[in-house]
Amino acid sequence: MGKRTFFALDIDDVTRGRIAAAADRLRSEPGRINWTKPQNLHVTMNFIGDAPDDCIAELCDLARRAVGGWDAGLDEVTFTIGPLMCFPQDRRARMIWAPVRRGGEVLASLHGAINKALAVGGWRSESRPFKGHVTVARIKSADLEHALGQLPDDDLGEVTATELTLYESKLTPSGPIYTALARIALGPVR
Repeated sequence: MGKRTFFALDIDDVTRGRIAAAADRLRSEPGRINWTKPQNLHVTMNFIGDAPDDCIAELCDLARRAVGGWDAGLDEVTFTIGPLMCFPQDRRARMIWAPVRRGGEVLASLHGAINKALAVGGWRSESRPFKGHVTVARIKSADLEHALGQLPDDDLGEVTATELTLYESKLTPSGPIYTALARIALGPVR
């Protein structure tokens, strides 16, 4: 039996709270919206998909080599998370998200290093350009264009991440449950 997995950067509790507070201002809007639980807010770096249980150590090893040999060679990454937005930004919006504003190019570089390592290891690699963000909600049907326009355009927080987390995602009727399988320190392998 496998696990549905992905690599992510966690965000701190203060930023998580600010994102949740901004989302709370939209919860009364009509429509069918599945909100992300505050404890599940994160920046997805690389989605793996189903991974057999006996391959988790291999995935972690590939990620360790990727961050250890990453061109930037940083022990931490700092980025800001911007205001809530819809994607796409029109009446057909399917998602509410908070984009990474500053630091996105460093996250894209890290994503590329991990993506390359996964591909070399025979795992699924992502062909779409990386766009760092926090998924706040999935929209089934709603028109939030006006309501989002009423929210401040301020950053919701500055995050400093020192590790990459491999998560398992169990899908349930009440939303996904994320379990950290491993944490991989950023920076050169010591």
